[in-house]
Amino acid sequence: MAGAKKLKIGFVGVGGVAKWAHLGHLSTWEDVELAAFCDVSEEAAGKAAKQYGGQAFTDTKTMLDTVALDAAYVCVPPFAHTNQELLIAERGIGLFVEKPLATTNAKAVEIDAAVRKHGIVAAVGYNWRSTAITKEARARMAGKKISAAYAFWVGGFPGAMWWRQQAQSGGQMNEQATHVVDIARHLIGGKAVSVYAAGAKGIGAKKWEKHDIHDNVIATVTFDNGAVLCAGTGHIAQGYRTGVDFLLEDLIVTHNNGELIVKTPEREEKIKNTNQAYQEEDRAFLEAVRKKDPQGVYCTYADAAVTHEICMAINTSLETGKVVAL
Repeated sequence: MAGAKKLKIGFVGVGGVAKWAHLGHLSTWEDVELAAFCDVSEEAAGKAAKQYGGQAFTDTKTMLDTVALDAAYVCVPPFAHTNQELLIAERGIGLFVEKPLATTNAKAVEIDAAVRKHGIVAAVGYNWRSTAITKEARARMAGKKISAAYAFWVGGFPGAMWWRQQAQSGGQMNEQATHVVDIARHLIGGKAVSVYAAGAKGIGAKKWEKHDIHDNVIATVTFDNGAVLCAGTGHIAQGYRTGVDFLLEDLIVTHNNGELIVKTPEREEKIKNTNQAYQEEDRAFLEAVRKKDPQGVYCTYADAAVTHEICMAINTSLETGKVVAL
């Protein structure tokens, strides 16, 4: 945005998602100054500062005390969410958090309370929401009752050791499949009222060191508007497939993040996505920070916390074998 005052941005966590989802384009925007980088790795923080400008830190509080920021991105693994968001909220700084929010529901509730208390703009990186085809899906499904949705995230095995450990990642439904759970909930509407989940183990533990997450998980989520969601995820199968099938009367809408498939008894349409979702969500977030408009983002922290509660309830159901009320 030419001529606009530059927003000073800080990053907490400068690993993979910070680099390929945000820093690449933010570094080219004229109204943004990448002013500070914090990481537990001094080397990583230093490399980011050298590449993009700004100062390097290894402690979030020190960064916030040293550099006057307009907004901060928190891009850390699920287990690493400690006090970063709380410190940012206390200073009234705009907050962008990459999913998933944490490994427990209690942590997300604590952060959500801080966001509400300080009235800051707070967004979460559920980037499926900011695709052009999500807007198209809402238009196609408007006024029609969604009977059921089938969400799936199958394949893909990230190399990070923490990913395969339940205590550090929160499991596959929390770490990656949370995207399809979120877009399904977003488009279904209504309130989730119960969760039941079952999972399978045994293959991954033989194949990979320190692997204790489920190989596959299937969960059923019921909603107060009568819809039911079946969400499945696993990383044992070959290939890579993600998406959600929405079943309505005489209409099936499939959202796979890159394409929308709309089927009626008469025809099938394939609609390619036309925008860059990460850029779209970042632009909306920064404009919301400028305008001090907490609702100006694609996904507020409070809304993301609802999806996170569902994912945590799935974990609870896996542990107990019982239906979990929300």
